[in-house]
Formats: sequence, structure tokens, C-alpha cells
Amino acid sequence: MGEESGDLLASSILREVLKQKKIPVWGCGGTRLKAAGLKIRYNSEELSTIGFFEAAKNYRRLTKIIKALVEEAKANGTREAWLVDFPGFNMLLAKRLKAVGIRSTMIVSPTVWAWKYKRVFKIRDNFERVLCLYDFEPEIYHKLGVEAHYIGHPLTQETVALKKKFRDAGNPLKKNPAISAALKKKSPIVAIMPGSRPSEIHYHTERILEGVRRFQIAHPGCVFVLPAANEKIHKLLSDYELPLDTYLVKQSAPFVLDVATAAIACSGTVTLECALFGVPHLILYRSSWTSYAIFKRVIRIPYIGMVNVLAGRFIVPEFLQRRFTPKNIAMGLEKLLYDEEFSMIQKTELKRIADRLTSRAPAEAAAKILLQNYS
Repeated sequence: MGEESGDLLASSILREVLKQKKIPVWGCGGTRLKAAGLKIRYNSEELSTIGFFEAAKNYRRLTKIIKALVEEAKANGTREAWLVDFPGFNMLLAKRLKAVGIRSTMIVSPTVWAWKYKRVFKIRDNFERVLCLYDFEPEIYHKLGVEAHYIGHPLTQETVALKKKFRDAGNPLKKNPAISAALKKKSPIVAIMPGSRPSEIHYHTERILEGVRRFQIAHPGCVFVLPAANEKIHKLLSDYELPLDTYLVKQSAPFVLDVATAAIACSGTVTLECALFGVPHLILYRSSWTSYAIFKRVIRIPYIGMVNVLAGRFIVPEFLQRRFTPKNIAMGLEKLLYDEEFSMIQKTELKRIADRLTSRAPAEAAAKILLQNYS
């Protein structure tokens, strides 16, 4: 597990596993997995990379970590590995674990339906099963004789629980003077979410903030909020000069989305959170040109945002690489906030996706499957 979103996905499953059966668990993870009961060997931040070129630069370091994990697993009698997200790293790890007789379950199918389809054969050869977050994924594996289960997305339970908490106990962000004033005046509140990985923050933040400045020339009075899920993200974002009426807060994305009118979001799990909170948004992504050139050659679908994948069409605008400009951000945000028909169409589609995602109890389903080998 190599990033913030993976930590979120894995921790809800682990809590349910440990609720049903107390078993020793150790490995790699972040703050949520540690709180859920995982004994951390490597923090997520030590594994985090972005893109093809960047991953290649870190290959030697990551293979050393894999070697250490396999050696410890063999030495301490680990029976099986539950490998969450982070497919490049986890497929290498699963192959090494299989060589020493340790079974692996892949939790979160890589996006084989979007690019690098041939990974399904490596998954078939090295994993005992795959637990899929989306309802259309198991059929891809069943065609190859791979055991695969649709469990749903653990993020849905986290979000439903948070929304209930906000209703019952209130959202602490509403006590923020700027946000409180905006809510009273019914002024737009826009969430800015440039990504959870340092490289994403580097590639995205300055351009987003410049887009905000452009937007403010024609539309003053909106409040912009940057959530920081942890201290490292907060420190990185603190280095940027924020536009007028823009605030960096020490809360994660759901706290901001609960009060947001619209959002500017890096492609990733946070776009699903936007759907679950019913917040219209723009999807942005930018990487090194080397990574992007390779990506463009292998991508099999016309969109990268998960809400668009689930809808099977563009319902959320995507601004990628060359189209990721301050001008486009400003224009896109203007349409989200002031084109009522456009905003309503997106809200309607987001609700359909949210209803589809919340129809499962993923943590319970995953725990039942994972504990089959523990009598």
C-alpha cells in the first residue's frame, strides 16, 4: 500500500477483519492502518512514487524493501499477504512471496480495463484471488479463470459514517470564521484538492492557484479551501502563496466536501468522494512529459476520472497535461458555479453513481473472503 487513498481503503477492511478474528497483522501502511492495528514496517510515504519515469528511478530502493519484506515473512511464518492497491510494487512482491510458498490476495484490481491489460496474466500467475472495488471488474478475471469478487468500495462506508457524524455532531469546519460567513451569505465554497502524493502536489498546486486568481478577477467573493490530510501535506501546501479568500485547513477532504459548493480535484479516489458528497467538480491531472507520453500510447479509454468510467461517458470535465492550464481551470469553475443546467446535470449523474457505490458493504464482504483460510 503506497499512498493516502490506499491507507483509507485498507484500514476499513482491516478493522472489520480484526473485529471478526484477532490475528497478527504487519506490513506497510500509513496513519489509518496503524490506528486500525497494523504493525508498520515501512510507512506509505517511503513507497510513494508517481508515473513511469519516477518509478524507474526508485526501482532499486523499492526492490530492497520487497526483499526485506519477503525475508521477514518467511522468517516469522506469515501464511498469506493481503496486498492493497499499488499494483506495480505489489505484483513484484506477490511473485517473490509465491516463490517462498506464501499466498497473496490482490485487494483493488489495477485499471486493466483502462491500460496495461496484460497485467491480468501476471495477476493470474501470482495471486490466489482478486477483490474488486467496482461491479464491472470481476468478469474481466473470470474470463481467464481467475477467482475474483466484487466487494464494493470501502470509501463508501467511511463517507456514509462521516456524513452521519457531521449531521449528528456537526462539522468543525463550520466554526471556521471564513467558512461560517460564506455559509451564512450562501457564497460559493470551493474545495481545492491537488492530490495526496508529494509529486502530485508539486505538479498541480501552483497551476490550480493561478486558475483561482484568474477566476477571482471576474468573480470575487468565493471562498476556497485546501484540505491537508496529514502534517506532511500541510507542510508542502504551506509553501505556496495562497490567493485571496483561500484557506489551508488541517482537515481531510470529506470535511471540506461537506460544506463545498464545487471542487477542483486531482484524478483519483477523491473524485469518488466528490460523487458521494454530491459535489460538482473538475478533474485535473499532470505528470512528467515522459510519463504522459507513455500513458497516452497505452490508455484504452477516453477518460481517466473514475466517475466518468462508471458513467461510461464524460459527466465531469477532465483537464489533463496540456489542457491543465489556469485559464481552463477558471473557465471550468465558472461553468460549474454559474451554469445551473450544467451543474444540475452533473449533480444528477453523481447521485446515480453514489447510489450504485453505496449498495454494498465492502469491508464486511472483504473480511469474509480474507478469513476463509482461518478456521
